Amino acid sequence: MEALDSRPGLELHALTVLRDGERVLEQYWEPYVAGDRPLVYSASKTFAATAVGLAIGEGRFGLHDRLSDLLGADFPSDPAPGVADWTVHHLLSMSTGHTEDTLPELIENLPPEQWVSGFLALAPEGAVGELHTYNNGASFLLGELVRRSTGLDLLEYLRPRVLEPLGIDATWDRDWIDRCLGWSGLHIDVRGLAAMGELLRCDGVWQGRRLLPEGWVAQATRKQVETAGEDSPEWALGYGYQVWMNREGFRLDGAHGQFAFVLPERGLVVAVQSAQSTTQDLIDVVFAHLDDFAGTAPGEQPVGDEPAASHSVAALPTPSDTGLGAEWAAAGPIPLDVAMAQPGEEVSPAPDLADVRAWRDGGQLHLSMVAEGHAVQLVTEPGTWLRQPLVLGEAEVPVALAAGADEAGDLQVKLVFTETPHTLRLRIGTDGTSGTTWHVPPLHGPILANMRAH
Repeated sequence: MEALDSRPGLELHALTVLRDGERVLEQYWEPYVAGDRPLVYSASKTFAATAVGLAIGEGRFGLHDRLSDLLGADFPSDPAPGVADWTVHHLLSMSTGHTEDTLPELIENLPPEQWVSGFLALAPEGAVGELHTYNNGASFLLGELVRRSTGLDLLEYLRPRVLEPLGIDATWDRDWIDRCLGWSGLHIDVRGLAAMGELLRCDGVWQGRRLLPEGWVAQATRKQVETAGEDSPEWALGYGYQVWMNREGFRLDGAHGQFAFVLPERGLVVAVQSAQSTTQDLIDVVFAHLDDFAGTAPGEQPVGDEPAASHSVAALPTPSDTGLGAEWAAAGPIPLDVAMAQPGEEVSPAPDLADVRAWRDGGQLHLSMVAEGHAVQLVTEPGTWLRQPLVLGEAEVPVALAAGADEAGDLQVKLVFTETPHTLRLRIGTDGTSGTTWHVPPLHGPILANMRAH
């Protein structure tokens, strides 16, 4: 915790550590609180792969069954070289031989009803079973195999078999024809992320009850394909079945720092929800302190539902407030302001916001604007985070607002979407100008109504 506190470039939202199944550390950073279910991005893939393992265990299809047999109606009559060799194993290990992610090609060029046939028509450029490419299209197809073989979507299939026994309350974002995304979209709290890691650490057995087929975890969490070509060190250690290998153990891994590090030999699971532009830095901090932590006897760490008293209060920084200015306004659309991006941050399209106005009223700061065609009003107090709904028609999006005037008198606003890792930064100038940018961009697009667990 001291190391994290000394690294302001690391923005954590929630952290849980399990040791031999006991919760020995739990921490939240305001405005995030216990029970929030942020989007965990590609950590969803491990849940999709778990559904595949269950389906295999139920005899619905086999690990080495060919896709030509399982998806015959969508399979091309004259497949490209290598396509006829694809099996479930190749999808799980992302070793279909493609050299680029196939999902953008599917989304940009085909309606969702044709994504399966579209994937099967994309010829591999490399050796099937040998070349690994991070391939969201392969993860999508895993979800489709579960749907077609069971008649249930991923969430419906997993809920009684895994999620409910683990105490996980989840939602899953869906595509335009109401299918759970296989490659992303799962919303769970940090305890749920840790619980899945613990289930895998314990070989699929939870509190004495076997939930996953015997032998599945050992196969899924060992290196199935080399990834030596990856740029970052932690991603060059190999890939299993929708999990990454660590320098020790393995991990569930989602964009912007949604992790469950599983270290079976230490009996440890470290679950993190965060917002990082460079996630390797966070991984390095975690592993740098594991030796010290593992050397502590269980009785020397707090155990229970409450976080350690010495770390019971933590918060993301709010904009400082000089007290300057009483009212701010900017007419028209709020543009993307690249200059507001912090070093190393990716720049992403701005959301649909317009006609922003803010004013002081006593000790409060009020904010009004038009968001995606809806007039909205929010409120906060300088130096604090105030959680509230952003009401966009029928959609109520949980957010937290903080704001303050800088030395120039411009109002600086942070809007945290608490069921995602994302923060929208907004500036309203004293000269009537405005701008916005994201701290870690939403990879599913800037539609605010979708930035919730639903």
